[in-house]
Amino acid sequence: MIKGLVPGWPWQSRGKGDTLALTLNENSLRYVLASKSDERGATLAAWGTELRGNQTREAFMKRVKTILPTAGRVIGVLDSRDYQILQIESPNVPPEELQSAVRWRAMEFVEGSALDYTLDVLPLGGESARGANVIAVVAHNDIVRARMLDCEALGRPLSVIDVAETAQRNLLHAVLLAESAAPNVAAALVADGGRALLIISVQGQLYFFRRFEFDTDILAAVDDIQSELIGKDAGAEAVLRSLTQLHRSLDLWDDIYPQLPLGTFRVDAGAKTAAIIDRLKTETGTDTRPLALSTLFKVPVSKAPSPWLDAAYLPLLGALLRPGPVQ
Repeated sequence: MIKGLVPGWPWQSRGKGDTLALTLNENSLRYVLASKSDERGATLAAWGTELRGNQTREAFMKRVKTILPTAGRVIGVLDSRDYQILQIESPNVPPEELQSAVRWRAMEFVEGSALDYTLDVLPLGGESARGANVIAVVAHNDIVRARMLDCEALGRPLSVIDVAETAQRNLLHAVLLAESAAPNVAAALVADGGRALLIISVQGQLYFFRRFEFDTDILAAVDDIQSELIGKDAGAEAVLRSLTQLHRSLDLWDDIYPQLPLGTFRVDAGAKTAAIIDRLKTETGTDTRPLALSTLFKVPVSKAPSPWLDAAYLPLLGALLRPGPVQ
């Protein structure tokens, strides 16, 4: 979870009641409303997506204001294009100086002045690492203020801002909490639209993340024998690129945290999840199974597809499972 992006921003919840998680940009709004939620799961009351289409921005905002549910707490989940998340070697400074020191170190990776950005630091636990051992989330002030003002205009002022990486950590953590003997070190891969987000957590804490090209359509359709038969055509190249990116990510984890071998690898690839697991179970080197999200959420009787079946809703669902108080 991101905190302290704007001085004096009211990060604590505005009151008890429903929780609304939303992602809003210039052309669309996606939301999920929960009547009850904690780190183990949520009871969902409503969800939906509204597209701007040919409307003016003003008309679009007016329309969604009449549609969007109200809630005691509102969580804004930033689009992946609206922030950068970095793994940085922790500066050797006292804890009270960490935020400031990381801010200046993060400026090596973004353009402009340090004062143009707002930042949250997620220091890792006591496990030693070679290389990156602090996670920093950086968002430009203009983007943060724009999202805040938009939500204020909708009458749903933000209580919390979250990002996909920490939201996916929440989903993985909730799944593991429901298991009697879950491993301490776990990975979750969510793949959709030719891309994947891989996160690795240690005792429920985000330690590692990586986005990369991952073609679920080809991987689900092509097995090892077919890969050899199709030779060097586009399908084989897509398989090779996808698996190479996965192996690079896992090798990087092993290099940084050799003392923390993966205990399980969970996968969500929508309707192709089972096929992707069959394809990856010899590649990951560990127990590989579905990220079983249906057990985490209760939904009203509806003909609409459950939101966890659409990867676009997963960051919102994960944001609803924010563990404990503000960190």
